[in-house]
Amino acid sequence: MKNRKYISYIGLSLIVMATSCDKFLDRQPDNKINEETVFSNWDKVNGEANKLYREMRDRDRGIVGLQDFSISGITDECKGTQVEQAIPDQFNFGGFGPSIGMPSKANGMYWNDFYNSIRKANVFITGVEKYKSPDNPLDTGDLRNRVAEAHFFRAYFHWLAARWYGDIVYMDHVADLTANEQFVRQPWTEFVKKILADLNFAIEQLPARHRDIEYGRIDKGAAMALKAIVLYMNASPLYNGGKLPGNDTRAGKDQYASYDKGKWKLAADAAKALMDLKHNGNSRYSLYMGKGSDFQAESNNKVYARIKQIYIDGASIQNEWILIISNNKAESWQGDHIPPSYGGGSRLQPLQEQVDEYEFVGNDGFGYATYDPQAVAKGWDPNLPYDKRDPRFYSDIMYHGCTYQNKIINTATGADKIGASNATSTGYYLRKFYHEDWKRSGSWPLHFPSIRLPEIQLIYCEAMNKYSGPSAEIYTILNALRARSFMAPVPPGLNEEELHKYIQRERRVEHFYENKRYFYARWNLESDSPSELAQEAAYKASPTPADVWPYARTQRAAHGMRPVADPTGTMVVGGVNYKMQRFKLESRVFTSKNYYWPLVVSELSNAPTLKQSPNW
Repeated sequence: MKNRKYISYIGLSLIVMATSCDKFLDRQPDNKINEETVFSNWDKVNGEANKLYREMRDRDRGIVGLQDFSISGITDECKGTQVEQAIPDQFNFGGFGPSIGMPSKANGMYWNDFYNSIRKANVFITGVEKYKSPDNPLDTGDLRNRVAEAHFFRAYFHWLAARWYGDIVYMDHVADLTANEQFVRQPWTEFVKKILADLNFAIEQLPARHRDIEYGRIDKGAAMALKAIVLYMNASPLYNGGKLPGNDTRAGKDQYASYDKGKWKLAADAAKALMDLKHNGNSRYSLYMGKGSDFQAESNNKVYARIKQIYIDGASIQNEWILIISNNKAESWQGDHIPPSYGGGSRLQPLQEQVDEYEFVGNDGFGYATYDPQAVAKGWDPNLPYDKRDPRFYSDIMYHGCTYQNKIINTATGADKIGASNATSTGYYLRKFYHEDWKRSGSWPLHFPSIRLPEIQLIYCEAMNKYSGPSAEIYTILNALRARSFMAPVPPGLNEEELHKYIQRERRVEHFYENKRYFYARWNLESDSPSELAQEAAYKASPTPADVWPYARTQRAAHGMRPVADPTGTMVVGGVNYKMQRFKLESRVFTSKNYYWPLVVSELSNAPTLKQSPNW
């Protein structure tokens, strides 16, 4: 209960911070308070700065990135159900576009939304400078922090837009809407210069850590982390020597065609700076190591408490989380996703593609992919597919035969079987972010980690591996991250490409359901890489394609696993012997146009100088 009270306090402090100005302004409409009055009073200035935190939550929706669904549902992580307009299916089957329109239930993350938020950041920055706003009379330096936070938010909102739309317009001023200003998409290289200018300003001005009473405000680490991510994007194939398929109409396409190995070093240096950041002589960020080797009793001693507590414990939130979306959902969110036998609706269900990424622990004490050619020799038994897997698998995913709240999940019979009403269609149920002792009467808040330390560590490992090849340092960082979750180390002696695959797999497992997969797959042009296209061709040529795995990471198919009763089966659930059978769930649409979102027709009408996104 102590941790619940703590994170509830965090949520309360951030909610107050994000809404205090609204309460003040409720005394009279905004249009009756002129600009000079607002920016000449510290309390009003502080309130305007706090509004940007609410904008952050509206533009980056965290666990419900598509309003009622995570964006995991439009990747090879999960399958969404048909409720709430079945938003994931609209994306997965191509049911959106410039003229069709974007799903209305997923609004808040479209071009005009981002630029509305950007304008608010610009109005704040400009207003403070124009009217020489006063500092907090009770705490000198607060104004400096608020201005730096606004620079971070301006960078952050632009970055969110760039994730979805690619080359965008970097607005570092308040547009004069009466002056017929022309808006033109700018090359990524120009975008990088401008966003780094904002982030470097924030890094220079902000403290490494705020006082506890201000926990949750943007600090130096948040700006440093975003800088590392932006430079990772800059080094990735999408902007560094790769070829965007189809008709590449991006503003800076010629600048992206040549490969610059040095970009990986820039990304690595930015990541390392964050990893080395100090506060009062100690490391500002560290991996959560609480709870020892305790298990959650309700899981038949399969789920380590430490892995669950990463997303709950105040010590983790303070020291491992770098950017937090507070009060992202109430605990009732869990009820939408649990199996039907618990009264749930299994809203998003993990796919076999994701399950396959959790390694097994070989008989030599190292971790291996189940699809590794040497897997069987290392002890992998395909007939017992869920044995000896990465401990994060048991914490993230419910499977046939697992125990949840002291009851065995059975996807072959009963309310939870594949295809039953409100049940899974993939053979799996989500478990990540769940609290094992959850009851429907619970209402405490769920916070979402928009950026955690492991993302930056993995950027460093990948960038250094790309720049100078495998090293003892990379192994140390990777194995420390794995050991934190009680996972076996990476086998020694890997070459650059082999180690790269381990790093990519680590990212998929560590950040499952954290809104990373959609973007990293695109930045790396995974869907059109020669190796994935070759795997897809082999899949299509096989008389039993579902058995040709690992499945191609092209986002064009989704698979599950079903239990089939068989006396010769070695997996026993409820006294019945089963064999597990892979199956294809559905085909999906992913073409050259799906690397970026389109601008809707009305947006192009409002600003005719804008160009449509590539291939739309």
